[in-house]
Order: sequence, then structure tokens, then C-alpha cells
Amino acid sequence: MAADAAVTVAARLDRLPPSRHARKLITLLSLGGWFEFYDLFFTAYVAIGLFKEGLFKPTTQGLFDFQGFASFVAALFAGMFIGTLVFSWVSDRFGRRSILTFSLLWYSIGVLIMAFQRTPETIDLWRFIASIGLGVELVNVDAYLSELVPKEQRGPAFAYNQFIMYTSVPVVAFLAWQLVPRTIFGLDGWRWVVIIGSIGALLIWWIRRNLPESPRWLAQHGRIAEAQTIVEDMERRVRAET
Repeated sequence: MAADAAVTVAARLDRLPPSRHARKLITLLSLGGWFEFYDLFFTAYVAIGLFKEGLFKPTTQGLFDFQGFASFVAALFAGMFIGTLVFSWVSDRFGRRSILTFSLLWYSIGVLIMAFQRTPETIDLWRFIASIGLGVELVNVDAYLSELVPKEQRGPAFAYNQFIMYTSVPVVAFLAWQLVPRTIFGLDGWRWVVIIGSIGALLIWWIRRNLPESPRWLAQHGRIAEAQTIVEDMERRVRAET
């Protein structure tokens, strides 16, 4: 009976037509992904500021040369690797919504702390810690999106999702162009680029509280009544639109 109920939840989701409510949910999810891309791309744009402050050198002398900028890049991808490979399963156990929200908060705090570090070693350490949360979110946002959206609408949904996330690239480029050469309130501009990303991600974390848990995930874990309540709310909103 539980399996039949889970199938019913999925079928009710898949029959929903396109709607503004669905686009709103996709937008909220994508805004979290926006800061993933912001973080990935500011790596290159803040490099000049890190060199100017004397924290890193453009060239790296060896595998464990923390003075070289390559260590900063390596810390990013090492953290993402750990986040995706080791911790990506946690949302399967604890839920899409809670883990995605937690990972965004983890990233925001970690990168904010990184912005105030004064040595290459501590910058790399907090870059690595923050990127673990980034890796967890990176793999789970797609799972979350695919479970919220009717199966025949996933192609346009993912296209819209990518469109929103990639708008972060010109934004971070513009901010870096304006801020990196400057010193504001005693902080070098590259730090402000990082801080803006952290504060923005915290705001999106607050907004994403409006996201429901994945009904498909709830149904798969036997929480049928909760899944049906969410689906009924989605049906009611779509019915009001159409």
C-alpha cells in the first residue's frame, strides 16, 4: 500500500501543467545555485587582489607550496570533491530541503570567515571547508529540482535553472572589476567580492525557507501524508492559475 501511495504521489506531480508556482520553486532553487557559480568564478577574478596583498604568488614552486595560487584553486576543488563524493548521500537520508539549506548556510559561513584570513594557509583551509558545503549543494540541487518538477517539464526547467545560475558570471566579473583595485574600510577589494557572495547566499537561505520538501522523497520514505499535503497545495495553486 505504501508503494502504491508513493506511485500516486509521483503520478499526481507528473500530471501538473506548467505554472507560475512551479517557476517560482525553480527560481528559488536556482538562486541557491547562483551562488555556487558566483563562488566558482570569483576564484579567477580575485586572483589579482590576492597577489597585490602578497598573500599568494602567481607561480607555484611545488606540490605543497601554499604560497602559490594553485593551492587556492586546489582547496576549492578538493572541498567540492569531498562534498560531492563523501556527503552527497546525506540528502537521501535527511531530505532535500533541509540538506540543501544547511549546505548553503555552511558555505556562507565558511566563505565569510575566509574573507578575513591573513595567511595563505588559513585562506586555503577555510576555502576547503566552505567548498565542502558547495559540493553538497551542487549535486543535490539537481536531484531536488528533478523531484519537484513534472517529468515532461524537466528539460525546460533545467534550462531555466542554468540560465539563472550563469547570470552570476557577469555579475561577479563586474563586482571584481569595480572592487578588487580598491580598499574599502580598511579591507582590500577582493575581500568585499567574497563577502558580498556570502551575505547574498545568507539572504537566499532565508528566502528558500519557502521551498517545500520533495514530495517524491517523502513518499519514498513512507511519509505519505506529508507528501500528499504538499502535492495538494501544489494542485490547489495550479488550479487557481489555470
